[in-house]
Amino acid sequence: MAPTRLGRIALLWLASRLETISGEKKENCQHCESGGGFEEFLKEPEPLAEGEHASDVHVMWPAQVEVVPITDDLGGWEPADFHKKLAQEAVKGWRRFQKKVIPKLPDDHFVKEQIKQKHAGALNDGFFHWQKILFEEGGDVARSIMPDSGGGTPPPDANSTWPELEALPEYQKLRRIVDRLSRRYLIRAGVKKDVAMSLNYSIFNWAAVHGPGEFHGPHTHIGEYHVGVFYAQVGPAGGKLRFGDPRGQSPPFGRSFIHSPKAGHLVFFPAWLSHMATVTSPSSDLPKDYEQEPLRVVFSFNIGPVTGPMACHHWWTDPTGDMRFQRPSKIDPKALGLGDLYPESAELVE
Repeated sequence: MAPTRLGRIALLWLASRLETISGEKKENCQHCESGGGFEEFLKEPEPLAEGEHASDVHVMWPAQVEVVPITDDLGGWEPADFHKKLAQEAVKGWRRFQKKVIPKLPDDHFVKEQIKQKHAGALNDGFFHWQKILFEEGGDVARSIMPDSGGGTPPPDANSTWPELEALPEYQKLRRIVDRLSRRYLIRAGVKKDVAMSLNYSIFNWAAVHGPGEFHGPHTHIGEYHVGVFYAQVGPAGGKLRFGDPRGQSPPFGRSFIHSPKAGHLVFFPAWLSHMATVTSPSSDLPKDYEQEPLRVVFSFNIGPVTGPMACHHWWTDPTGDMRFQRPSKIDPKALGLGDLYPESAELVE
């Protein structure tokens, strides 16, 4: 029977899709080929002796969330003031953005339009978009406020932020830490070690400063290899990091994982995992003797291809999207009461 017109269209689409997939794997996609994940945590399977039995157990599509204590007050290796210096410069940059950058932007600039939105996260949304332009312009503040600024991904060795932060040794060290631990994260997800270590990364990071009563709603970063968040300042008003259930919100799913961050924590997770920064406490909820400024300061990281985030038709190549592992599980029929289930049958066979 000849295929219908719709059927021919479907076959052509499938053929082109397979050609795209096979071509990308061969030519462009370093990160596509991956094996089992979490191998560092799993024992090597023992070979079965003669007469032993085993089933294959597959654990599929977990969401890998890693919390790394960076500073020594949390069990890490950097001094406790490491995050303090980063927080201080982030707050200074946030204030310069409000006092010096916003007034110089053209009235119809989309960053100004973002800030005018009537919600608690509007200022930080504008701050984010300006930092994205600044990243794309190689840290050139003068270029970042021009109408035609932004676009493209700079080379990995280009400046990535405003000059005062770029000059901070702690900032450069934080980016190196993220680069090294990010590759370790991908290896754990199943990416081959030599591939993970040779990937030509783009690491776009931005600072966010949340005052009392502010938040950052649920979102994802699909198109990156994975993402990270470094907490430079938290305090009792700092809120939580909430992850949503990637399986959906209908029962029996709809679960959530809530992390209570501390200053000095670096958190890695998949780009497709929905997450949000919950509302910071209002100043009235703080202890009366609390003297620190009630600001939550975080540095977020998009770690992805140097050519920019993957286009939607390449999302299937996300190296964290097919994390799984498999191990044999030995079966002892006798211990399970299965050894002599049908003795009569055995006699009949004889």
